[in-house]
Amino acid sequence: MKLYKNILLLTALILLTILPGCSAQQIPLAEVTQYADSITENILMAMNEDNYSRFSQDFDEQMKNGLDETKYNNTIPGMKNKIGQYISKELVSAEKKDQFVVVTYKAKFSEESGDVIIRSVFSDINGKKYISGFWMDSQKLPGN
Repeated sequence: MKLYKNILLLTALILLTILPGCSAQQIPLAEVTQYADSITENILMAMNEDNYSRFSQDFDEQMKNGLDETKYNNTIPGMKNKIGQYISKELVSAEKKDQFVVVTYKAKFSEESGDVIIRSVFSDINGKKYISGFWMDSQKLPGN
């Protein structure tokens, strides 16, 4: 009976490790770099300039509603105080999850000694790419 429980537990652990990866499909970086690099760069440069209009110009409607100018002004300056100005980014990966493409970058900021991980989530609406999600993660940002 104990052997059966151990085999069942091992099988469950293997399934939990494998199944989450089944919903995402890696895609070649060349397929996303043309639109993802320029849109993500625009967002990061707009943060440096404190320019919400430029920052949000490629957001889909849900993203614009979720991160309006008031929320931007209550969030981004505090983040910038911790990590500083955006300097550069390097494309790390891209994967398709349902109708979205998640593109991950490692970025350098002036006040962060380590990498800042950037995740830009793209949707395609009538042939145009929009930002449907945008996250930044580093040692200095909340949640770490």
